[in-house]
Amino acid sequence: MQIAGGLYRELCDMPFWDATFGSGVRAAAAVAADCSDVKLHTYASPSDQLALAALRNQGIRLSITSRPSPIAFAYFHPLSVPYIQPPPAHIERQPSLNVSGEAVLRFGFLEGDAVVKANRAVYDPQTWRNPQPFAANGSTADELAVVLNELELQHATGVAEPDEAAFELMKKQGAAIVVVKGGTRGAIVYERSGYSSHIPAYRSTRVFKIGTGDVFSAMFALHWAQKGVEAAKAADLASRSVSLYCETRNFGFDRALMSRLQPVSGVAGGSVSLEGTTETLGQRFVMEEARFALRELGMDVHCPELEFGSNNTSASAILVIDDGLSLESLSRIQVAKATAIPLVTLHERADTPNSVPDSDWITDDFTTAMYLTAWAAKSKKIDKQ
Repeated sequence: MQIAGGLYRELCDMPFWDATFGSGVRAAAAVAADCSDVKLHTYASPSDQLALAALRNQGIRLSITSRPSPIAFAYFHPLSVPYIQPPPAHIERQPSLNVSGEAVLRFGFLEGDAVVKANRAVYDPQTWRNPQPFAANGSTADELAVVLNELELQHATGVAEPDEAAFELMKKQGAAIVVVKGGTRGAIVYERSGYSSHIPAYRSTRVFKIGTGDVFSAMFALHWAQKGVEAAKAADLASRSVSLYCETRNFGFDRALMSRLQPVSGVAGGSVSLEGTTETLGQRFVMEEARFALRELGMDVHCPELEFGSNNTSASAILVIDDGLSLESLSRIQVAKATAIPLVTLHERADTPNSVPDSDWITDDFTTAMYLTAWAAKSKKIDKQ
């Protein structure tokens, strides 16, 4: 299988992460566990040699085009907007790569492009900023699948309604398959025949979000383009693989474990009450970040500590930021618990007592707390751990 994608350093403060992956490297590593012949086409700088050696040790063949300097993505937490160095406007454009094969996965690049000739190709543009059509650079494929999220789809077509936009993209790009990722709502696979399939997201006890899109596209390409699995089944296997990756940050996609994963069920969206305190700058920052992250996940968020007079009595779930809760906040939480509303607690400080020990779910990870809350709001109930 041929993969064209980026090699970039990734840094994250919370949780700590410092590794050289990017879309191409992560996809190659993910696919290599289940495919004996993987070749990665990418750009690399002289300082990337250790990462390239690690790929060769995994049996991954490499086609490397030189670039003058490394490229890094730095995150405060996995849901934050990354700081890119050098800034994208200052990244020197390199000559396009040429990739041909029976099965090819092509990602968008910061520093270049890949011209593909394939029997089956999967294209993930990796950007909502003017995403280029697959064939715009001369790429060709007998069968094409485009994998992208809802924002990328809207910008690629200018159509707001997802179903209409997906079929518009098929016409514009000659795609046989369009896979639209919807975060906690899973994904929808659209086929040229007019048939569409909903693919659920799957639960994990922890959520590491950096690179989940890379893993999804890689595993979809492996099963659909390389192995010939029908598109809906390939997307389901990709979604299950993402769940295991979120849990472990590794690429061991054990089929027995995948078969036992629980889908995220329930209707889209949901209403969340956010409880915490805002007495210090740090406390306020976490509350603002949580509110923003939940809204990005499609939740309707009410926070009495941030919005004077806001008290959501019809919440589908409650998220507690357990860091110095006020008496008023504790009182609201007790009332909510009496009505059996699912309760998720973010308790980061191991050296402090837990204010809500009988929460439905307790985690010390910010991103995990956001997803557990979104899942709880969708399903109205969360299994106690």
